[in-house]
Amino acid sequence: MYPEPVIGPEAIVLFVRLLIAHLAGDFIFQKKSWITHRAAYKLRSGFLYANAGIVALLSWILSGYYTVWMIPLLIFVVHASIDIAKSYAPDNAVVFSIDQALHLAATALAAWLYLNYSGSDISFEWIFSNLPIWTYIAAYLIVMWPMGIIIAILTRKWQAEYESGDGLRDAGRYIGMLERILILTFIFMNQFSAIGFLIAAKSVMRFGDIRDSSNRKGAEYILIGTMISFAIAIFTGILAQWLINFYPA
Repeated sequence: MYPEPVIGPEAIVLFVRLLIAHLAGDFIFQKKSWITHRAAYKLRSGFLYANAGIVALLSWILSGYYTVWMIPLLIFVVHASIDIAKSYAPDNAVVFSIDQALHLAATALAAWLYLNYSGSDISFEWIFSNLPIWTYIAAYLIVMWPMGIIIAILTRKWQAEYESGDGLRDAGRYIGMLERILILTFIFMNQFSAIGFLIAAKSVMRFGDIRDSSNRKGAEYILIGTMISFAIAIFTGILAQWLINFYPA
């Protein structure tokens, strides 16, 4: 039995929808070339403002408050300001974590402003009030894109020691993405034993690399990335399930 929630389900589902807008704008619609251009030209990069505009537009669409334009404008200004500051900072895990924490805080502020400024003036409430659906969407977006970037940043210091010319281009990134999708799906289906099977199957496929002493660094590098990937997917799935159960429909 869960205690009475302090924050209502309306606020939670609105925050999740705005979080999806941020995730989609920052990790799906923003191209890698935009990030490179932003790092080179800082606040003079037009792609920086294009990305902030996409996030603001998606936030307006997913908010459901279509008569309000000042809050999306605020989202645009805050998002652009955070990205400008990030463009002058080094590219490492700490900066990335701070950047995303600031974006989450801005998303929470936007949700609070919507609820307090707009009241119950939400459009298509029957679509936007389904917390499980929006939570599932947010969870899959999280494990597919930002978590892949986090893993790459966390394992970057070992990547230089593991320079393998073999294998398909970007195959590891897509394999990791599929792993996290499968783990998340297994958790949502309450099939935790299937996660163990997935771990065992990958261990068998990598058994040759592990036994080969000449490729020890490569095996350890892959193992670290795999364990981080599995842990992130499992934690995200459990958190999403907890949120859905805490705010039952």
